[in-house]
Amino acid sequence: MTSQFDALVEAFEAGEVESADFPHAKHVHVTWILAHRYAREEAFRRLVAGIRGIAERAGRPMAYHETITRAWFELIADVDDLSQHPELLDKGLIKRYYSAQRLADGRERWLEPDLHPLRLPPPPAPRTDLRKVISVIPTSVAILAIRSTQTVHATTVSSPLVSVCLANGSRTLELVRDAKAFALSVLASDQDPLASRFADSRSAGAGQFSGVPHHMGPFGPVIDSAAAWIGCKLEGMQQWGDHHIVVGHVSQAEATGRRPIVRHDGAYH
Repeated sequence: MTSQFDALVEAFEAGEVESADFPHAKHVHVTWILAHRYAREEAFRRLVAGIRGIAERAGRPMAYHETITRAWFELIADVDDLSQHPELLDKGLIKRYYSAQRLADGRERWLEPDLHPLRLPPPPAPRTDLRKVISVIPTSVAILAIRSTQTVHATTVSSPLVSVCLANGSRTLELVRDAKAFALSVLASDQDPLASRFADSRSAGAGQFSGVPHHMGPFGPVIDSAAAWIGCKLEGMQQWGDHHIVVGHVSQAEATGRRPIVRHDGAYH
């Protein structure tokens, strides 16, 4: 393995490697070779000099990060066989040892990890909080309303253009299937109380609209003063997991020019 990267290490120490030619995998192999070629502190000194040089040649001298550089060195230096530790090729591995704030504080000085000691095997990767990730993506908010025979009903939905996702077994899904049509009121920026009101699963039927300015459109109840109204005929629906994707054919649409509300990071804006 060493011979394969000897030329790279020589170029690295000679200051001939550019940022674009030094991805994380090469960083790992160069660090390993230096750690096994020199005494520990000398190896780290040469690694720092090479990485600082790459950052300066790229015009970004402030990109050098003391804690990240040292942490990777400590993880790699004691490994006898890199092929037995493919986890080291994961650039995000360092985040299992350090919190984001700790790394931010350690740019110019060495800091010990605050989440897990620097040793292998690494701690398990945290489970992705999908709801938290999705919550930071802004999306429009609308009221989906249906009139099925003598019954009217509405609920708050997001991403309403021509498709919405409704929970399996929900009253809204049942009524949309029966009515074969629905109306979307894309809420305006000052209508966030309505989003919370119609998201409340405890209320149902005509009582939902009590005190809410609205009118009955050809596809269902429509919220007055919304940013836009979209009337849809049911085109189809398909179950995926615990939800149905409901697709509507837009038959009527109107915009009022009011700024729509969006949801971001768990709050309406």
